[in-house]
Amino acid sequence: MQNSNKIKLLDNYQLYQLIQSDSIDNITLTEIKTEFDSRNLSADEKLRIKKKYELNFTKLESKIDENPWNPLYTAFAINLHFRHLALLKTHGRKKEAKKYMIELYFGLALYFGLLILLIFIIKAN
Repeated sequence: MQNSNKIKLLDNYQLYQLIQSDSIDNITLTEIKTEFDSRNLSADEKLRIKKKYELNFTKLESKIDENPWNPLYTAFAINLHFRHLALLKTHGRKKEAKKYMIELYFGLALYFGLLILLIFIIKAN
């Protein structure tokens, strides 16, 4: 199979990451597990890969949970907010992303409303 050849090009850590994924179909997952097992890694190497994965995964979770900027009050930092939205969506937190997006759009509307009000006040004088 051609897929098997592509799987063989992956390194051990990449294979382990794919094995941990919930979004891979069973046929591909079986091929990945077979390839990972065929490499005959030592117990120390498997432990090292597992710890590396856990460390990276916990860093990612803390990065997702940590967002010091409230989109309602800081809508001007739009690039930062869209990056956080993309991070939420790519990790399956669609409800949180939807809530965050609503707050961001409300914050943008608030800022534009204040800007328009400021323009009217300046023109009135």
